[in-house]
Amino acid sequence: MPKPFKPTRPFRLPPNADIVEHEGKAHVRVRERGKAALYPLTKDGTKYLRPAKRWYFDLRDANGTVRRVKGFADLKATEQLAAEMERKASRVRSGHTDPAEEHARRPLAEHLKDYAAHLEAKGDTGRHVRDTLARCAALFAGCGFVFPLDADAGKAAEWLVRLRRDGARVELPAGIDSFRPSEAAAALGVTKSALNRSIQRHQLPAAGNGKARRIPRATVEALAASAARGVGPATVNHYTRAVRGFFRWLVRAKRIGSNPLETLTLVNAAVDVRRSRRELTADELRRLFTAARTSGKTFRGLTGEDRYALYLTAAGTGFRASALANLTPADFDLNAAAPVVVLAARFNKSRKAKVQPLPPDVAAALRDYLVDKPAGTPVWGGTWAKDARGAEMIRGDLAVAGIAYAVEGPDGPEYADFHALRHSFLTLGGRSGIDLRTLQELAGHSDPILTARYSHRRLYDLTGAVEKLPNLVPANAPDAGEMTARLTGTCGAKKAVPDAVTGDTRGHQSAPSGNLRIVGMTAADSPQPLEMQGAGASQHRPAPPRTSGPCRARTDDPLIKSQLLYQLS
Repeated sequence: MPKPFKPTRPFRLPPNADIVEHEGKAHVRVRERGKAALYPLTKDGTKYLRPAKRWYFDLRDANGTVRRVKGFADLKATEQLAAEMERKASRVRSGHTDPAEEHARRPLAEHLKDYAAHLEAKGDTGRHVRDTLARCAALFAGCGFVFPLDADAGKAAEWLVRLRRDGARVELPAGIDSFRPSEAAAALGVTKSALNRSIQRHQLPAAGNGKARRIPRATVEALAASAARGVGPATVNHYTRAVRGFFRWLVRAKRIGSNPLETLTLVNAAVDVRRSRRELTADELRRLFTAARTSGKTFRGLTGEDRYALYLTAAGTGFRASALANLTPADFDLNAAAPVVVLAARFNKSRKAKVQPLPPDVAAALRDYLVDKPAGTPVWGGTWAKDARGAEMIRGDLAVAGIAYAVEGPDGPEYADFHALRHSFLTLGGRSGIDLRTLQELAGHSDPILTARYSHRRLYDLTGAVEKLPNLVPANAPDAGEMTARLTGTCGAKKAVPDAVTGDTRGHQSAPSGNLRIVGMTAADSPQPLEMQGAGASQHRPAPPRTSGPCRARTDDPLIKSQLLYQLS
């Protein structure tokens, strides 16, 4: 075992030094903290040697190099440290190593840099790498995690819960009815560009341009309330996936023995959906295409004709905005027997090359549009696909077409932003009879559950589906219409009137029209029912004949008794 020692350091002799002889050698007597101490003199007698306060020892590491290690002020503790480090060096020299011990002493910030290099080498996009690192760093800072051994699932869960809670709202100066952009940005703690983007995204009122631009107090208060609102479950799940993936990588890289955040679970994002999208019907898509094609406005370099072709391609392929923004004319093969568009792997979210077939009508429309486009330049290049600008672009064309950007859904507002075109592609495909497995291939999803989220089914779809079922009521069973009337106690049932031409007494039933109510609109202002597309939108089936007579439940019937008891329970 290495023997601890205290190295000495020469100091100048004090004035009028008291030189004495101790153990046959010259020493100087000095006073330190009120006590006398003896220190040996150097050979020339001009200085004295004072030992260090801590013990040191020389250790031969695994590479055979002798290095000096600083110990403790306590001799026993230093001896224990020297023995432990010598045993570790011996294990490394013999091949019995534990890399996690060294990595455990490295800060998490250093591990994050290595993780970023791993994600980039794997082929992840720059945006995904930046978002992942930012979420991990924010959680580590909020929880006080510095080293891997500091990570704790309980503290991480508490921080995520606090993230969902509403914060304190910014107090605006009293007596000001309108703010300059710089004043509003300073009050909210954001930049002027971020302020303008928020106003456009939320469609809040603002007056004037340039130096004359003024922002009403109500707009600033709405932005302050939005900023104070806690994040949604989906955002919390993004943080959870980021840190769990980081610690899983630490385990695979043998930097830690086990994942301390393994028990950190995802929350149910369906209970609080902050951004829900809806699909556009075929009629709405045609109206949108017409509005864009006839528009004289240009959005970030895209003319009305460009936006028409862009919307048509998005609805005909289901490609995301980032993929569409990188397509070139060379990626389209429109003259083949089966027209296709090829998406390179580096532009696909799954990082796999994809060959997507095109509907014949979409291919015919794009054939003339792409004739004069340069082969090596993106067809729809520019900045329209960044920072939710695609939603701003399509919202303007939807307004011209008379289509609501947001409608009231079962769980809150549903928006028809640019990504809603992908929802429309998969929904129309499902309503046309395409099976889920094929839809999954068209969407490029790894899980059919995700495809099912994009392919919406409304009440009229379900109604049309069940109307296709065969008649299950036996011929000798009690009349279904009479039983329903007796159970519910409804009166005023009229006798079925035969058809004037065919003499048929069967009734006509159709699926619900599926009205969509615009957000903020009263029932009196709601639009007329939209015509539903696809199979099962409207079906005919025989209705039970209506009977006349008193609407009184027969309690002597065993079936009626069981139904009444079930309702009363």
